Amino acid sequence: MRRRARVLFAFAASLVPAAALAEEPPPPEPIEVTVEGDKAPAGSVSLRRRDIREMPGVLGDPYRAIEVQPGVTPTASGLPYYYIRGAPPGNIGFFYDGVRVPLLFHVGAGPSVISAPLVSRVTLHMGPYPADIGRLAGAAVEAEAAPFPNEWKGEGAFRFVDVGGVVEGPVGDKTTVLVGGHYAFGGHILSALIDNVDFGYGDYQARVSRRVGERGRFTALVFGAWDYLAATTDAGGEKDVLLDADFHRLDLRYDHEFDSGAKVRAALMLGLDRSRQVGAESASNGKIGARLRGSFPIGKGKALLRGGLDLMVDRYDIVHKEPCDIAVEGCASGPLGELDEAFRALFPSRWDTAVGAWADALVVLSDRATITPGLRVDHYTSMGNTALAVDPKITGRFGVGERVRIVPAFGVASQLPGFAPLPALQIGGITGGLQRSLQSSLGAEVKLSPIPVEISGSLFRQVTFNLTDPIGSDRGTNLGPARFLSRSTGDAYGLELSGRGALRKDLLFMASYTLSRSTRTSKSGLTTPSAVDRTHVAHVALLYDLGAGWKAGVRHVFYSGFPAQEAGSGASVEDPPRVRPFYRLDVRVSRRFRVGETGFVSLVLDMQNATLSKEVFDVTCARGICQPRLLGPITIPQVSVEAGF
Repeated sequence: MRRRARVLFAFAASLVPAAALAEEPPPPEPIEVTVEGDKAPAGSVSLRRRDIREMPGVLGDPYRAIEVQPGVTPTASGLPYYYIRGAPPGNIGFFYDGVRVPLLFHVGAGPSVISAPLVSRVTLHMGPYPADIGRLAGAAVEAEAAPFPNEWKGEGAFRFVDVGGVVEGPVGDKTTVLVGGHYAFGGHILSALIDNVDFGYGDYQARVSRRVGERGRFTALVFGAWDYLAATTDAGGEKDVLLDADFHRLDLRYDHEFDSGAKVRAALMLGLDRSRQVGAESASNGKIGARLRGSFPIGKGKALLRGGLDLMVDRYDIVHKEPCDIAVEGCASGPLGELDEAFRALFPSRWDTAVGAWADALVVLSDRATITPGLRVDHYTSMGNTALAVDPKITGRFGVGERVRIVPAFGVASQLPGFAPLPALQIGGITGGLQRSLQSSLGAEVKLSPIPVEISGSLFRQVTFNLTDPIGSDRGTNLGPARFLSRSTGDAYGLELSGRGALRKDLLFMASYTLSRSTRTSKSGLTTPSAVDRTHVAHVALLYDLGAGWKAGVRHVFYSGFPAQEAGSGASVEDPPRVRPFYRLDVRVSRRFRVGETGFVSLVLDMQNATLSKEVFDVTCARGICQPRLLGPITIPQVSVEAGF
């Protein structure tokens, strides 16, 4: 029972004759294009793929578009590892069609591990999120699968770095099939051009769905990805592996819809995650999960009751590196040796289980007001230790007149100790207890008239107790176990503003701004800004429809500087000086040619960080003097040919 909102955009466009790639197309005729979007749950933001496909710097990737939303800050520009309302990357969960994935993007600022044509919509739940999403104390990014097609269609892209695509369609009257994937053939080229870098990646997706009876559907979904990145040292040509990982998922599900409108889903998931040569010789995580959920309308559309159960069993098999004898030549010492020691302490081989139950009710109070109370309960077991999480939440959306809605939200969220988002690496034993987050926000959504523009704003505060955040709570090269096991209280609060719409028939805009503060309070009581705290984050994008199939866009990105100190050092202060701000400009130009009635071929130039801006990504402090360390410029030029039918 998600409300549907309709925004009308008129663009000047032209139709290219069938089977033609015309050099001089006929004069454009104005047409009206309707863009529909399902309303996200209260407190969340939803973007359809077609809404952000032309966004500069997004590289055509629906998942990457979340970085333009307020409250989202990458750890470094161009790298898709985010802090969201102060929550670290280890507390951010990524989902595709109800299945959680350990990595969302390929190495080297590559595309997402799910091909873009498989995604119809991406929703960013900044918190509190719906009760069916659990075991996270930060935020969730959820992608909705594209609907099953009634006829065959396909879409592909050829870039300098990789090639990929998807083909799907019906087989008979009851069955649909899909196959797709990416392969980074350009990794071999770049590895040959850059002597000290070796990288590659790939992914695959397949889906078979068959109707069962009049109202049932069975679906088998399989997908996975692999990534490799290594740097060659000058001495001896040895490789330092930075990432060598893969993951695989098989999800079997049965959906049934009843005459009353009730829906039930039963699903079984099998998974395998693996990492190699990063802190441990190898780490493997075999997973089996089961979930049951249902939704039941009550009182002729006055309420929708939802609930479910889910179970996850994980088997971790870790092969650690042998303890290092510093007297032996070639033995890793310093930070790398500390990292190996930390992995031996954090990641033992073991069995883990998590059992959860949840329920919520979407209650329609009037034609302009809804309220959704919910509750989630999870029980964790690891290495003989147990923990219980009871997470209530409540959200609402209340209309004030025809064009204004007030959106309050409050909830509790819990999760296990966090780590970096790497496959098969979850801290064992529930060391230090669960992280628990109090999430609250008060927002407003405004539709302007007569121009089709929506503006929204939120005041938020998110406090996380027992927070594990090795990046935001400290800087420097200390990589021992204490850094990953240390706990603090994280507090993030601020103001988020965003706007989107059509300034005129051929000009769209999107803008966002976040004014916030994120702090960490240590066990000793010292409160300092988070090491990645940025007071101001702003995005402004303009998208032009130039007619005759041409489109262009620019996006400006601005971050103010983070604290110029090592947050965990004795020299930490409550209001430290800041490193210099960062800004970049992204540009995109594309030309689409129609082929027949449904086919197309597009030429795309998309460049992230066209200004070649360098970013301060860390500081190194010695004897009270801190020096900034520069990164980049991280510039991602993409020249691609896209085609579909």
